[in-house]
Amino acid sequence: MKYQIMLLLALCVFMSACKKVTNVKLIDSPAAGKLSYQLSDDAGKGIAGVKVSVYDPELYYITLLPNANSLVGSVRTDENGIAYFPDLLPKNYQVITDSVKVNKVNYLTDEYVQVVAGAEKKKNIKVSDFSGLLNITLISNNDYRTPLKNLGIVAYPTNAGQPNSVNVRSFINDAVLKGVTDVNGFVSIKVPCNVSFDFIIYNLTNNNVGYGYGAFSVAKGGKTTASLYSYPL
Repeated sequence: MKYQIMLLLALCVFMSACKKVTNVKLIDSPAAGKLSYQLSDDAGKGIAGVKVSVYDPELYYITLLPNANSLVGSVRTDENGIAYFPDLLPKNYQVITDSVKVNKVNYLTDEYVQVVAGAEKKKNIKVSDFSGLLNITLISNNDYRTPLKNLGIVAYPTNAGQPNSVNVRSFINDAVLKGVTDVNGFVSIKVPCNVSFDFIIYNLTNNNVGYGYGAFSVAKGGKTTASLYSYPL
């Protein structure tokens, strides 16, 4: 009997030694992710020296807008146009740049980017893609239905100052965002998105001009339709 008990104990010790041991590693915090955010012009060349800011939308608090409390970090793009953020928690961020000039037009890039744990998110942004179309129909103020054809229209940012009788010609001559109405009084102008624009209307052959027709903006890749009313110039 004593021999059987000893044999049983030995068998239990042997079976216990053969058990597979699994070590579970506990992770106290999520692994960081990385963001490489590159700005490029229409030719694909990187744009250096632009400030890029990353905001945490969960920290907007009452304003529901990016603010100092929600700012995660800001860096300027290097010689290759890259802003690098090496240590971000995995989540969605709002990435906003300062004004970027491409082909004499200022763009503001603003988008959401998801950062994944243990990975590097790479984004190459063509700045001029942050634009949309202002589709404008110019109509006579005399009867509110006759289209005004062959008139020039300039779209200018409302934060760029207001034209007046002294500087309006400079606005027109310096403008890049402009077009000429067709027989239906229609013109389409590609403009930066998320910027408010007003308009100058001018006669192509004389010095008659008009300005101050409202404020319109367009979303990225979108279209905004506007009817402007003016007396024939």
